[in-house]
Amino acid sequence: MLPSNSGLGARDSGFVGRTKILLFTMLCLAVATQVSAQEPATRAEELAREREEKSKQLTPPQSGRVERTLLSLESGRFFERLLAPPEGFYPKIGNITAGSGFALGPGYRHAGILGERADFSTFAAVSLQRYWMIDARLTFPALADGRVFADVHGRLFDFPSEDFFGVGPESRREDETTYTLHSSQVGAVGGVRPASWLTLGTSVDYLTPSISAGRDGQTIGDLFTAAQAPGLDIQPDFVKLELSADVNTREPRGNPRRGGQYKIAYERYNDLDLDSFSFNRVNLDLQHYIPLLRDRRVLALHAVVSTSNADAGQTVPFYYQRTLGGPDDLRGFRRFRFRDDHTLLLQAEYRWEIFTAMDGAIFYDAGKVASRREDLDLEDLEHDYGIGFRFGTRNGVFLRVEGAFGSNGGKHFIMRFGHVF
Repeated sequence: MLPSNSGLGARDSGFVGRTKILLFTMLCLAVATQVSAQEPATRAEELAREREEKSKQLTPPQSGRVERTLLSLESGRFFERLLAPPEGFYPKIGNITAGSGFALGPGYRHAGILGERADFSTFAAVSLQRYWMIDARLTFPALADGRVFADVHGRLFDFPSEDFFGVGPESRREDETTYTLHSSQVGAVGGVRPASWLTLGTSVDYLTPSISAGRDGQTIGDLFTAAQAPGLDIQPDFVKLELSADVNTREPRGNPRRGGQYKIAYERYNDLDLDSFSFNRVNLDLQHYIPLLRDRRVLALHAVVSTSNADAGQTVPFYYQRTLGGPDDLRGFRRFRFRDDHTLLLQAEYRWEIFTAMDGAIFYDAGKVASRREDLDLEDLEHDYGIGFRFGTRNGVFLRVEGAFGSNGGKHFIMRFGHVF
C-alpha cells in the first residue's frame, strides 16, 4: 500500500508559506536600507543635496544686447583697427591737447620701410575749438634685436585759446584770460632697453614758441603784464634736452590691472636768444596698480612731483610752467587753473569691471602748486572727487566719461579720449 500524500502536502504548504514570508521580509529590509541610504544623516548633508539638485536646474546667464555688442567690438579689435591700423590711411580722432575739444583729421601709417627697420606715420587734425596740429615722425622701434630704439619727428601747432589765471596758488578764477600758443618742434629721440621692464632714453628738440592774444574772451594782455606772466612780451627759441629712466611692470600695458610704472626725467631748456629764460626741471611720475578679485577690481594710485629751477637772474616762462586743472589731473577745476614752478599731484581710483569693454571708476584728486620747493607739502591741497566710465579693451581705453565734484571750481563733465593714467 502506498503511503498517503496528505502529510507531504501539508509539509510543502508550510515550506512555501515560510519561503514567502522570508522573501517578503528580505524585500522590506532591502527597501528600508535603500531609503535609509537616500535620507541625509545630517542637516548639512540635506542642504548640500538641495544645492546639488538646484544646480542641475540652473542655466548659464545670458549676456544683454549692449554687452554682446561690446564683446563683439573687443574680440574683433574694432577700435584698434579703426583708429590705429598697422598700415594705410585712418581717421585721427581724439584730443590734440587738454583744451582742444574733439578733433578729427586724416592719418597715415606705413610700417616696415628702410629694410623693415623703420615705421613712418603722420597726421593732421583740427578741433571744434579751432586748435590744429600737423605731426610727422620716422621711428626705429626695434634696433639691435629690440634693445635700441630711435625716432626723428617734427610738428607744427596752433592753440588759440589757452587759459591763464595768473601764477601761483592764490590765482583767482575771476581773472581768467586766454592766449594763443603757436610753435614748431623738430627733434630726435633715442634709447636702450636693458630689460623688458626698463627703458633709458634721451631726446633733443628745437622749439619756437610764439605768444599772442587769445581768440576767445578776455586776452592775457588785458589783465596781466610781463612781470606777472614772465615771457609774455617776448619769446626766444629754445633747445630742450631730456634724460629719462622708466621702470614699467604694468600688465596689461594699455589698460593696467597690476604692476606699476615709475618714471624720472631731467629736462634742460636753453634760451638761445635772450639769455633770460633758461631753466632745469625734474619730473617724477609714479603709478601703481593693486589687483582685487582676480583683476576684476583695481586700486590705481598716481603721484607726480615736478620742480623747476631757473638759472641765476632768469625766470621760467609762464607758457612752460607745469599746470594743474583739467581732465587729466585736478578734474574738478578748469584747464590750467593753477600754474607755478613747482607742482604736486596725488590721484587714487577704484576701478571695477561692469561688463566686457566697460569699466566704472570712483576717483579722488589732490594737488597744489608752489613758487618755492619747500612749500610743496601736503598742506592746503586743492581736491576733487567723482565717478566715471571707461570704454576700451585690455590694450587701451578709447573713451572715458566722468563727472567731477567737490572742488571750489564747481561741477565738471568730462568726455575724453584715452586713459587718465
